[in-house]
Amino acid sequence: MKKFIIVVLILAILGGGGYAAYHFYFEEKLGSEERVSSDAENAVYVDQVSVITGYGTGTGLIERFGGEVSPQATLEVKLDGDRKVKQCYVKEGDEVKEGQRLFTYDTREDEDKLAQAEIDIDKAKSDIELAEQSIARLEKDKKEASADDQLMITTDILSAQNEIKQHEYDIQSKELEMEQLKETIDNATVTAEMEGIVQKINDSTDSGQDYYGSSGSSAYITILAVGDFRIKGSVNEQNLSQIQEGMTMLVHSRVDETQTWTGVVSEISTDNKEEEENTYYYSGMDNDSGSSNYKFYVELDDSTGLILGQHVYMEEDRGQTEEKTGMWLEEYYIMQEDDAAYVWLANSSNVLEKHEITLGEYDEELMKYEILDGLKPEDYIAYPIDTVSEGDPVIYNDVGSGDESGMDDMSYDESGMDDMGYDEGMDDMGYYEGGMDDMSYDEDSMDDMSYDEDSMDDMSYDEDSMDDMSYDEDDMGYDEEAGLG
Repeated sequence: MKKFIIVVLILAILGGGGYAAYHFYFEEKLGSEERVSSDAENAVYVDQVSVITGYGTGTGLIERFGGEVSPQATLEVKLDGDRKVKQCYVKEGDEVKEGQRLFTYDTREDEDKLAQAEIDIDKAKSDIELAEQSIARLEKDKKEASADDQLMITTDILSAQNEIKQHEYDIQSKELEMEQLKETIDNATVTAEMEGIVQKINDSTDSGQDYYGSSGSSAYITILAVGDFRIKGSVNEQNLSQIQEGMTMLVHSRVDETQTWTGVVSEISTDNKEEEENTYYYSGMDNDSGSSNYKFYVELDDSTGLILGQHVYMEEDRGQTEEKTGMWLEEYYIMQEDDAAYVWLANSSNVLEKHEITLGEYDEELMKYEILDGLKPEDYIAYPIDTVSEGDPVIYNDVGSGDESGMDDMSYDESGMDDMGYDEGMDDMGYYEGGMDDMSYDEDSMDDMSYDEDSMDDMSYDEDSMDDMSYDEDDMGYDEEAGLG
């Protein structure tokens, strides 16, 4: 008798748990499954009101642009011609002061050229002396020569004079070259022209190799100015009109959405195009192949908390950070006719209906209306284009709707019901094929429940009679031979 009670108790627990699981995971979820996306060609995409409005914050869909924290100025120190570096005095990450030495050129070649120029000048001066002596002899010979010989001597004198002039010109050129070489040697040590941090040293340039870094720069040393930062952004040529100098911008941290900075667009570099850069774009519009990007800069009101090189994203500051109570919807979602306002709402039949709403205040900066009545955050609405009409089927523009492959939102898959704790059994409910361990049940015995098949003295169980319970083995379908299988 008591064995039967235990069995009934177990079945009751399982039955109750099963009903609870069904009620929670199926009955409660079926309401959301009523939202079924259509695959019709004329189906219209609808978005959830809470997503569109940023319910509770007043934030809507505003064009966003990728950006990177950069210094106010960048100094690129390039090597002169084919000159090589003899010694570099700094390393990447060093802080340098204005006037601090950065590196020294190898001047051995220049010194050799200077020595050779001195030799060439001395030789030219010596040649001039010889030519002058030759002219003096020719002048003397000319006085004693015949008329015919005088003509020949005169020609030799003119040639010697021209030679002197050529040597004098060579001397002037060599002297100028020597001055330049001396200046180069004296200025072999290059110093920093501003205070900053050494960001990059391109060692390949000191060996005479051509080098172009990731930014396309051939600088040997790149120094970033210290102090306040600015934001370097990039805009696609198709959206260049969205950015204007003087525009106030809101800068967001990629890590913490609540952390923001403000600034003003100070410069748009339309002269320097960047072909196919990895530009982060938040408007949902891809960068078309072959299009160009342009840099723009935002001067910050305060850069506290920003780190050099940190990636951020930016949007026009329309006051969206100001806390707004209630629901605010962009005006372009709203149709106004005959002193009434409407939206295209996805109804319970998964088709569009022209649904009336009640408007409140209008924010001219954000171009939004306050919605007083007629919309809930969980509703779905469509953008009112000309092709939309009453009764059009809808496609819910979110992850969880209308997935024919299964019941993803319910975490259901063919192998079982893992997220419900079912996996070829019901482990999380304490049941599995081998028995019911979590409920302290064992097929061979039920020690934890003080049950013993051979004897149940503790429970005063008598298999031969169950008069108190009016138990009938045939009515209950109980087979003592088969046990509880």
